[in-house]
Amino acid sequence: MIVLRIFFAVLVLFAACTALVYLCLFRPNILRSNTPVDDVPEKSEALAQYLPRLRSCAAWYSGQQREKVYITSYDGLRLCAEYLPAENPKGTVVCMHGFHSSALRDFLPVVQFFHDRGWNILLPSQRSHGESEGRYLTFGVHERYDCRGWVAYVNARNGTEQPVALYGVSMGCATVVMSLGLEQPANVRAVVADCGFTSPYEEMAHVLKDFNHLPVHPVMIFARLLTRVIAGFGLKEYSTFDALRINKIPVLFIHGECDDFVPTEMSRRNYEACRAPKELLIVKNAKHAVSSILDNAGYERKIAAFLAEYAEK
Repeated sequence: MIVLRIFFAVLVLFAACTALVYLCLFRPNILRSNTPVDDVPEKSEALAQYLPRLRSCAAWYSGQQREKVYITSYDGLRLCAEYLPAENPKGTVVCMHGFHSSALRDFLPVVQFFHDRGWNILLPSQRSHGESEGRYLTFGVHERYDCRGWVAYVNARNGTEQPVALYGVSMGCATVVMSLGLEQPANVRAVVADCGFTSPYEEMAHVLKDFNHLPVHPVMIFARLLTRVIAGFGLKEYSTFDALRINKIPVLFIHGECDDFVPTEMSRRNYEACRAPKELLIVKNAKHAVSSILDNAGYERKIAAFLAEYAEK
């Protein structure tokens, strides 16, 4: 009888952990968030004063001539992006968005900024988001290869003489930083890394503990097993540290001072791990993924100086 009770207790625990991992990791891949340009989200009351500018940026973007483009990922998925060309371009910025988000949600405040500076803009939908195929996102582990695939697309289209800059927010930041562990073409000149985490494992453990008030163990044991069996990747398979210790491309790290979803300390640790030329901008009073809105002038000024130093020579 005792053995039977223990068996059922373990079964219930496994079911609960499976459901939790599904909700945290796999459910967003079914919802496929993609915000239209005429429906800019109001992220919080604190950002309400910035909505007129965001809607102005959305109106500008909707009036631009842009093209829907596609590539096939290394594992056979059809990935989709929007491409916005510039006249006499200096190069191309490849923008990778965050978890359960879209390019327009994450990059709307700065797309016009890049375009006005003479950069083509490529806005991919990450795997399992928008029109891109894929059942499971992998928090940068597989997406890093997708990022390199989009760079290859840009170079096939525009040639390798024009510089390429990589720009990512949140999970998209982890994606572009992890891609630095791969061999990138020589014309990838700079990276803007906004509020990225260090590894899928550390970020999920943080969310479980600080947002869901659940014990990291045994949930993470089941999480590691399920992600490997179901989604084909490991939560500890790769990290930003693995990439940054061999990276040679300059990186501008940006993080909100009050970010509690991806702790600010993660960008500080990434900055310390980076062996290449690097800079760090901490935006006062900013929570997760809103630094470009709360301090738009300072944010754009820092990126402009960084690109002028490393990518626009």
